[in-house]
Amino acid sequence: MSYIPPHKRHSKDPIRPSPFPDPLGTKFKKILHFKSRSSESKVITYSRDAISKWFLVSSNGIEDEVPQFIKLVPVSSDSSECSRYGETSLVLKNSSVQKAEESEEEEKTRWMLLAEKFEKDLLCAYEQAMKEMEDHHILDNAKLRLVARFGKLIFCRRQAGHVTEYSQENMNMIFSTDVPTSFIQNIKSKAISSHGFCIDLEKEVYVVQISHYTRPYSSIRCKCTVKEDGSLSMYKAELNPLRHLVIDVSCIDKNLDMRLMLASKRKAMTLTEEETNSIQGLLDSATVDSSVIGGLRWPVGKPSSVNGYTIFEACHVKTTTYKNRTIRLRVREADRFNMRFGTREVDRGVTLILQDINTKLQEKNIERGCVLEMLRDALGTVWDFLHCDASP
Repeated sequence: MSYIPPHKRHSKDPIRPSPFPDPLGTKFKKILHFKSRSSESKVITYSRDAISKWFLVSSNGIEDEVPQFIKLVPVSSDSSECSRYGETSLVLKNSSVQKAEESEEEEKTRWMLLAEKFEKDLLCAYEQAMKEMEDHHILDNAKLRLVARFGKLIFCRRQAGHVTEYSQENMNMIFSTDVPTSFIQNIKSKAISSHGFCIDLEKEVYVVQISHYTRPYSSIRCKCTVKEDGSLSMYKAELNPLRHLVIDVSCIDKNLDMRLMLASKRKAMTLTEEETNSIQGLLDSATVDSSVIGGLRWPVGKPSSVNGYTIFEACHVKTTTYKNRTIRLRVREADRFNMRFGTREVDRGVTLILQDINTKLQEKNIERGCVLEMLRDALGTVWDFLHCDASP
């Protein structure tokens, strides 16, 4: 099955109103200057020494350079409307009609060689992240998390024009975590049982993102459940995650790509009582309404900004978490409304939370051989998940 961009996947949901009635290099430097509305609407924060790398895996193995048979093609050449990532968005495609014949086991073994490529950067990122947390005395208020995400790498041209080859000078790269429904169905029918996963938790929450005009590049994520009267009850407030390591892997012979990411989740601990009351006031005025996008409605005439704090996104999230001995699997469905641009996104995501490796890498005097073996095992699981989706 060929890759279908998110904006062209037909939703069975009816059109719903707004919740507000009134309105190639191997090292990338902090990829923040995206050209699409979808990307500009996201608050993404990188640590001072963040590591960002990109690898490309084809039927020939791990490529040191982009081979000639790999071309960039438009995500949606026949679309009559702007795509989620703009009219200049592209994806990589294998233009060669020949493919090396080899067994699935041989492909998987070659894929797992990425562990050697990742190891040094992963160890360095953990060392830098833990030092940074110690220096800022936030060890008790922050938690490191290592995840593998599935999605598609989107290349956005900085300038319009015909482009068939990758160039770091004229491209920005975005990782879309939206995956096809068929991929999730295949995971549930194949990978979950074969890897010993059992269901751990099902959760339905509402996430309201709030920013302050003095800190435009920081946000507070208010995670809420619903009270009996339909109003919100905030159970957690977090700052936007701080990214320490991002490794993207383009899987040319698969429909989906992979991102390995280390980030720290940080509690919002420095709010004054006045700030807390301002945020709570914004949340108290919202009510759950499944007929509007984002799942939340604010009454007519009620401001979406109080004392400098402004709501810029509302999101209804349903997650199912599975677990086995070493990894957690999270399947997410989100209905998101961005108030800044008046845009809606409905996406489905699949994330592997690499718990055992994360715990091991925070220990002192760890054995590198042990880490490498654990990383190989994790990449083996990632490969099995990628194999759940039909090849292009």
